[in-house]
Amino acid sequence: MADVLWSFVADTQPQALATLSGQYGSAARDEFFRALREASRQMPLWMLLRNGLMVRGISFRLYYPRPRSAQSAAAPHYDRNRLAFRPNFRFGARHEEIDLVLFLNGLPIVLLELKHEAGAQGWNVHDAVAQYARRDHAQRIFQLPFLYIAADTSEVKVATDPRREENLRWFNTALVNQPMTPGEYPVEFLYREVLGKNRLLEALAFFLVHVPAREAEEGKPARPAFSIFPRYHQGRMVRRVAEAALARFVEHGDIGCKFLINHSAGSGKTLSICWLADRLHGLFKPGSDEKLVDRVIVLSDRKALDKNIRDELANFSHLKDVVGLARTSAELERFLKQQTSIIVTTQQKFAWLLERIEDDPQLKALRVAFLIDEAHRSQEGQMGVAIRLPFRDPQTPDGDDAVNDDATEEDEEDKLARIIREHDRNQLFVAFTATPSAATVQLFGAAFDNYTEAEAIEEGYIVDVAERIIAYKTLFHLHCPIARPDQTFPQGVLAKALLNVAFQDEELIQYKAEVMLRIFEEQVKPLIGGRAKAMIVATSRLAGLRYFEILQEKLRERGAGFKVLYAFSDFVHPVTGTTVTEYALNGLGAGELIEDRFEGDDYRLMVVANKFQTGFDQPLLAGMFLDKVVTDRNAVQTVSRLNRCHEEKRNVVVVDFTNNAARIIQAFAKYREGTPYAPTEPDQTQCVRLYREILDAEVFTQDNARSFAVLVAEGNDAAIQAEVQLLRLHFQAVVVEPEERRAFVHLLGRFVGSFRFLNCFFSYDYPLREFVDFAEMVGPQLIKAGTESELMKQVRATTVVRASVQEAGTLTRAAAGPRAKPRGGGGGGGSPPERVSIDDMLEKFRQQFPISEDEALFIRQVTEETARDTDIRATVLSHHGDPIFLGEVFRKQVKAMIQTRYVELGRYEELTDEKYTDDGAIFDIMAVTVIGQQAGAVHY
Repeated sequence: MADVLWSFVADTQPQALATLSGQYGSAARDEFFRALREASRQMPLWMLLRNGLMVRGISFRLYYPRPRSAQSAAAPHYDRNRLAFRPNFRFGARHEEIDLVLFLNGLPIVLLELKHEAGAQGWNVHDAVAQYARRDHAQRIFQLPFLYIAADTSEVKVATDPRREENLRWFNTALVNQPMTPGEYPVEFLYREVLGKNRLLEALAFFLVHVPAREAEEGKPARPAFSIFPRYHQGRMVRRVAEAALARFVEHGDIGCKFLINHSAGSGKTLSICWLADRLHGLFKPGSDEKLVDRVIVLSDRKALDKNIRDELANFSHLKDVVGLARTSAELERFLKQQTSIIVTTQQKFAWLLERIEDDPQLKALRVAFLIDEAHRSQEGQMGVAIRLPFRDPQTPDGDDAVNDDATEEDEEDKLARIIREHDRNQLFVAFTATPSAATVQLFGAAFDNYTEAEAIEEGYIVDVAERIIAYKTLFHLHCPIARPDQTFPQGVLAKALLNVAFQDEELIQYKAEVMLRIFEEQVKPLIGGRAKAMIVATSRLAGLRYFEILQEKLRERGAGFKVLYAFSDFVHPVTGTTVTEYALNGLGAGELIEDRFEGDDYRLMVVANKFQTGFDQPLLAGMFLDKVVTDRNAVQTVSRLNRCHEEKRNVVVVDFTNNAARIIQAFAKYREGTPYAPTEPDQTQCVRLYREILDAEVFTQDNARSFAVLVAEGNDAAIQAEVQLLRLHFQAVVVEPEERRAFVHLLGRFVGSFRFLNCFFSYDYPLREFVDFAEMVGPQLIKAGTESELMKQVRATTVVRASVQEAGTLTRAAAGPRAKPRGGGGGGGSPPERVSIDDMLEKFRQQFPISEDEALFIRQVTEETARDTDIRATVLSHHGDPIFLGEVFRKQVKAMIQTRYVELGRYEELTDEKYTDDGAIFDIMAVTVIGQQAGAVHY
């Protein structure tokens, strides 16, 4: 094939070839191929193809990439690339055979071993993989191509290095490949798409990444250089987003659109973000030199992931001069002024960044693409507003700015508002998340691209970490000598505070630390060839500190031969008043990151407190001890720290000390096949209904809001607070019952929250917006009881008087209940949170924890959860005049719902206990209570 390459060079680069011939005459060809052989031993052949070959100071292109713009030097030569294939390719002294080799301009770029499941041999993709591993890899044909493909009629595996079977990884479109055309093979995508000329040259020019070698250092083994080829879903996502954004730009002249990328843990999300940033940065409008975007800004919510993105981007060597990592606002400002093309920063700077763009006319005119990692964390507060606002219809006027129906000329202020919103359409948002929340789905719509956890597990990219969980029950009895029965606090806040008291108890931590060490040494440490590590998730920084100190002492006493680290955000110790820093406590060196220290073989345990529960990749992590309650998405994200693959990693060990194992497994089932939430359109009338409900209560009027707005505009704080006091007294006179007061304040909060979300999609009349400002300022001040400081005073006086830890067995996924059904997102419903006195809460704990079944707690929990079900509320409302239906037919239905919930919680003993299941027993009483609460609300 040397003749093909020489012919390509002569055809496309005659001047360079003439210069070489002038120096070497008839030996020019020999000198060219000598330089090629030498260079190909120094670097991968694909890098020579991409960057060109230097021959005695003369630069030669070995191929021409697809031009990105009309001005590209490759534009006139792209079609001259020569792609050929040779079936039954023979090599070596023994004339061994490869099924198919693809050549680009005479150079081998792809090898294929193809098998058919039928016939006498019945070989499949696994046989093709084994065949690669058995080959003589000293042969150059197994060193030069950038892609090695093993395939049968239904499945595909690929690698950039075929020397080991483990290197060939799945490369399928989904869990099961489907033919694109009726009558074709399921792997039609391989020969129709992947091996097409444009796709192969795209991979060569854009997707392939070179990771340089790393020398051994302080416990980190040496790592040879290697090449990365994107997995199927990664390439698919990058192409789909780029094509959709470019199509919008061509059609509308703006890039104002949003995409939700629902890719599981283990999907290679960091690399996907980097590839997409590179692609968007290099896209041009077809037939022109006009770029699609002027800036690409990558937003991460964690410093650790910033490091991951930074490290991955460092391997995109062609981007080194256009990438800026902004750790501070000053750096971000500098990169904006320097017109840096790709900026990586944290989501905490997002609101500042958008304000900066909004205030600067030059920045405002730019087309900006935001790539947001873990989007579900960005939907609240200013960041959520910033993302939603550009997608309001720019043609919809605000209520008080609307022109008269007979107006024919646009008002100047309306025109200005419309122009600003049209500029907002210059912002493109791409949100990545493995566990999308309801709010995220409502904001971004259905996922634009999916790669589920089930796919990642099936393809061996992550370990199934929720197959089983070892459960321990932490039992304790609390006492508070200064508790006052007349003081009430929000139940959720109080419960969390008291749980922290229990989980920071010295004796409990001592006992659990011993259990953790025993399980680690017996079950975790031997994993991954004896190199496995474990993470201990503490409920607070103070509890984490005690775990760290106790584990340090225990490891010294045992002469364990390994160490423990503690990852946390710096804090002031509440007892000593001293500042505790991660840097000093762990003895980190200047600029050293704790995650880098943890890579050393001598560090096997890491205690974490509100850190590294997301975005932390450590393949040797095979054990997790949960001493902090984690639920729903947080549970999935936390336990998923264990799912990173290692060639010797077969299983993991998860131990829960929080009585929460069933819910953790249920959370994984909820998200395994993708988001459980169905996309819904925002309900424009929701906050209008809440507004009417507030006015109909006849507590406050629009006049109150109008008068209050005048005071706020004047800026006299004394006058404002005097008015608040009058409004508070009026409120207390009109609404007498404490529960009714709390319910009304909760209603005001729902109204404000609903408006803040929906106002980014829709416009509302001025009176409603005026009442929102009134409710937001006055609502939180209407009740002056049970402040946080009083709560913490009583919590700090609470002590553990009795405690124990009991093993509760191992819970498997099969026992954790069915997957939750998809449901819509958004909304602002729900009843006001119940408030209880600290004595009530302590009494509930006394009933719960001395009883191993924790019956009282679950009765309360399930009753309250069921009472909040909107379908039950609707049924009671529509049948409130039919006591026979409610008391007989519907009571049995509610009882069945309660029993189902007990199944989900893994409470099987109660389900077979007659005191629960008999007529008139506990389940019946719970059902009647639920219906009675709803019936009382209807009559009210």
